Amino acid sequence: MKICPNCGKELADDVVFCEKCGYSLEAGEQNKGGSQGGAQDMTTSQLQPQMQPNFNQNNQSFNQNNQSFNQYASQYAVYDPKDHTAEYDSRDISDNKLFAALAYFGIGGLIIALLVHNSPFARFHARNGAALMICEFICLLVFIIPFLGWAIGIIILLVLEVVGIIGFINALKGKAIELPLVSDVGFIK
Repeated sequence: MKICPNCGKELADDVVFCEKCGYSLEAGEQNKGGSQGGAQDMTTSQLQPQMQPNFNQNNQSFNQNNQSFNQYASQYAVYDPKDHTAEYDSRDISDNKLFAALAYFGIGGLIIALLVHNSPFARFHARNGAALMICEFICLLVFIIPFLGWAIGIIILLVLEVVGIIGFINALKGKAIELPLVSDVGFIK
């Protein structure tokens, strides 16, 4: 049984480095020479060169693992079933972003988005805008109920306005992503 002269940890006889502090036991025996104290006679500057290569090796290993993880992650991007951007031509997206965004501004914007000549991207957002308008109309029916219906209706309309803003921003960014909440309503599809 060996004892580390640096930290005092008990180690197996065949160990070359201390498991706790990384101290080189072989270098410690060479440096011991005639002194009785072992590590008490060694200064920090004498210990540093022995520990530094170990740290650099670990750092290089970490960097290599990090690079391989990044390569793996870029190859296998997370699949989002609501994102249909890859299905549309990039030229169509860049030419018709504005018209697609107009689909979220009421019936006039919806008509403009539908009239855009041969743009599947604009039609995608027109469908999203139409689904949003149907949800807003259904929400207006809640206002028939006095007091409680008014409070719930206002909250639902505010949520739908936020969803519309999300759709508008997605259209301007050139993304064809289904609207949250609205796309989950089954009968609107």
